[in-house]
Amino acid sequence: MHRIKSCLLFWPCFLLGLCVPAFSQDTIKIGEFGSLTGDNASYGTSQNEGVKMAVEEINSSGGVIGKKIDLTVEDNQSKQGQTTTSVRKLISQDHVTALLGEVASSKTLEAAPIAQEAKVPLIATGATNPKVTQVGDYVFRVCFIDDFQAIVIARFVLERLHKTKVAFMTDVKQDYSVGLTQFARDYLQKNGGQIVKEQSYSSGDKDFRAQLTDIKSANPDVIIIT
Repeated sequence: MHRIKSCLLFWPCFLLGLCVPAFSQDTIKIGEFGSLTGDNASYGTSQNEGVKMAVEEINSSGGVIGKKIDLTVEDNQSKQGQTTTSVRKLISQDHVTALLGEVASSKTLEAAPIAQEAKVPLIATGATNPKVTQVGDYVFRVCFIDDFQAIVIARFVLERLHKTKVAFMTDVKQDYSVGLTQFARDYLQKNGGQIVKEQSYSSGDKDFRAQLTDIKSANPDVIIIT
């Protein structure tokens, strides 16, 4: 929540330098988009609770540069295409000054080009894929990125577990999972690890018997599921 609060305090200074007309209003309109329902709701609701706490704390302390924050929230229902609809609404209909979201990298990557084109600053709250901030100079993040997490995982396997034969199970529908596997694989291969098998699945799958049977045949020491 502290990071989110810092973001909300940072934006006015940034936007004043851009001479954003929204500051002629009595409030600062901030848009949040996230997975409040659906498969990723546990992440989206956590984000939303943190944002609301930060807004409440800032507003109760007098707001930012004398203006209260007016938060508009859109639920993308954990659906990839719905993120575009949510973000376009926040920008074109609600006329928000800035955007907060998302936790999922895939949904943030969907939103980022829209924000960049509209020149509406976007802060990703938990999207760790490095490509997120490569979209443009209006896209930011407040968390670490995939390679940091992946190296920690890979080092744990090699240095703490003292294992070298690794298999991966990757959710190919999530940019987060694909990126994490890529960086972990690269580190392992450069530092004495052996990738004995790679298998994939998709969000929502319930039967993994075929993948696990294939992985078992390779006799790995460790299975990394991303």
